[in-house]
This record gives sequence, structure tokens and C-alpha cells, in this order.
Amino acid sequence: MDDTGTTVHRNRMPIAAGSGVIFFLLFWLAMGWGFFWALIGGLVIFAILLVVLGMIGDDSASATGTSGTAMQGDPPASASGTARPAGHVGADAGGSTVPPSVAGGGAAAGGGAAGGTSPAATGTPIGEGADAASARTDADAAAASATHNSAPVKTSAAAPARTVPSGGVIGTKPETLDAPRGTGADDLKKIKGVGPKLEAMCNRLGFWHYDQIAGWSEREVAWVDDNLEGFKGRVQRDDWVSQAKTLASGGETAFSRKASKER
Repeated sequence: MDDTGTTVHRNRMPIAAGSGVIFFLLFWLAMGWGFFWALIGGLVIFAILLVVLGMIGDDSASATGTSGTAMQGDPPASASGTARPAGHVGADAGGSTVPPSVAGGGAAAGGGAAGGTSPAATGTPIGEGADAASARTDADAAAASATHNSAPVKTSAAAPARTVPSGGVIGTKPETLDAPRGTGADDLKKIKGVGPKLEAMCNRLGFWHYDQIAGWSEREVAWVDDNLEGFKGRVQRDDWVSQAKTLASGGETAFSRKASKER
């Protein structure tokens, strides 16, 4: 009987297919069904027989495997469910069959991988436990990522904004000279508001002559005013450009005449 069940299970596909064809022809030719509905009926019969024959084969194979295992020298099962030596597989009365990889950690009958690699032996979670462990791992990773992202980030100090001169004009650097021309530097102290210290600062910036100052535009005046450390705004306040134009043309101002007399 077991051999018959095994044979049926092995040949379930052609048996189910042949039966489906027979029922298709029966529905179509003998019962007068339309071709489409007869084909549907044949497919339904094929599917039902395929499932039923598969179940019969599985039951037969299971019974054969159990009886074959019992013949390998297992001690008789006790009615009270007394535990058998580790490594044996069998069904006690009122108990359940335990897979070899879980019961004894040994290899399956006929050779195979050692049972020590099974989930029970290695402690690997299975089923719902595996899903819960995976969810906890994902939650821990998300928490670690949030902690990392919320950590304060060091930023470099922003460069101080450039001071805009009074009047809101953005300065443009005038043309400068590395040294005075061959005739020598002009006496910038003749310009009202320029003393020895401020004259030296103008020279360091590259301004040596009256005509340089006389040619400054509004933007260039704003740049110089912004770069006179300790004297910002002095150029516009004392009107250096007008004084320099007079001095560059060979004239004198009231301040320059007074300065010349004092010397």
C-alpha cells in the first residue's frame, strides 16, 4: 500500500492531467457544454486531483519515513512518554515527532550536516521570535542614527562682515604706488586733518602725492575711509579731495598757508 501511494504521488501530474482531459471531453461532447466551460471544468478537475493525489503521496511518504526510522534500532516508545536517548527520532504515545537537528544535534539518517548548526543548537531565533528580534534590531539602529544626527555639529566661526562706510557706499581701492615718484613725495600734512601719523599711514597704503588724492572718486574715498585704522571717515569729513586738487594745481589753501608759516 505504501509503494502504491508513493507511485501515485510520483505520477500525480500525468494522472491529474489525463483525468482533466477525459472530463473536458466528457463535458464537451457527452454533456453538451460549450467548449470554454468544458475547458474550465477540465482544469478544475485537474487541480482537484493534483491536490488530492499530492496529499495521499505525502501521507504515504510520511508513514514510510516513520516506519523506516523505527526500524533503525530505536527502543520501544513508552506509554508514559519517557524520554529516549539523544539522537533518536520517534513518536512516543501522546507525544510529537522531534526533528533530529533539534532532539539530539546529530546528523540526519544516512548522513548530512551536523545538528549543531540548527536554530535550536545555535540559539538563532525562529518564527515570531526572529521577527521580534529583527524589529528590536531595527529600532536600536534607528535610535542610534537619531542620536548621531542630533549631536551638536561644530561650525567654523563666520568671517566678520566688512564694514560699510557711512553713506552706505561700497568702496573701491584706488590706484596706488609702491614708492613716490622721482620728484619725491608731496607733503600730505598740508591737507587739513593729516598729521605725521596719518601721513605715514597713507604712504603705507600707497598714496604719496596730491594728484593721487585729487583723483579719488566717491567709491575710492569710501575705500580709503574704511581702511584708515583709527581715522575712519577722515577723508570725507575734512574734504581731502578738494584740498588735494588745489595743492596739486600749485595753489594754496588757508590751512596749507598756515602750516607753511608755522614751519
